[in-house]
Amino acid sequence: MDSSEKDWSGKELIGKDLNGQNLVEFDFSEADLTEANLNGADCSRAMFYRARLRDAQAAKACFREADLQEANLSQALLQEADFTLVNLEGADLRGADLTHADLSQANMTGIYMSEATFIEARLVKADLKAGDLRQANLSGADLSGADLRYSNLEAADLTGAKLHETDLTGANLSRAKLKQTDLLDADFTECNIAGADFSDATHLSCSQVETTLFEKDKVTFPDSIQITWLSETEYECRCTTE
Repeated sequence: MDSSEKDWSGKELIGKDLNGQNLVEFDFSEADLTEANLNGADCSRAMFYRARLRDAQAAKACFREADLQEANLSQALLQEADFTLVNLEGADLRGADLTHADLSQANMTGIYMSEATFIEARLVKADLKAGDLRQANLSGADLSGADLRYSNLEAADLTGAKLHETDLTGANLSRAKLKQTDLLDADFTECNIAGADFSDATHLSCSQVETTLFEKDKVTFPDSIQITWLSETEYECRCTTE
């Protein structure tokens, strides 16, 4: 690719081999990069607005500060890619693989990432408000300081994840797996935890539990949390670590 010509907006680049290319500040707005090879490419500050990257390969690629607003990255292979400070608002990451990827401080508001894989990914201070994360695999991920307000995490796997100061206000965690999750200072206000599994989770307190929404005998709490039901709707919480 001619590095002197950076405007590739609207181009048909299906299956294009861009492996290891310098694509800094290129414009791929609304381009079709379906099944393209971007492995190891430097796409820093590039424009991918509404670009189609379905089934693309971009392992270890750098998208730092790039604009991927409303881009289609479904089923893409993005392992170990750098997405720090990117704009992914409204993007489609359904079924994508971002194992060990770095999405720190990324704007992911309203993102679609159901059934995506984020194993041991970094999402520190990422904005995931109102995102669709149903059945996403976030096991071992670092979501410290992330904004997950009103996001849908139904049946998501957060096993061993780090949720320090994560904001889950109004989020849906029904049937989510939170085994061995570190929940230090996480905000669960009005969070639906029906059917969630908190087995062996750490730093979960009664003050956090009492802000959540759940029904009798529908949640598996860690041994440190003792729930005594007084009626079908009222309970007392005792925390052995408080």
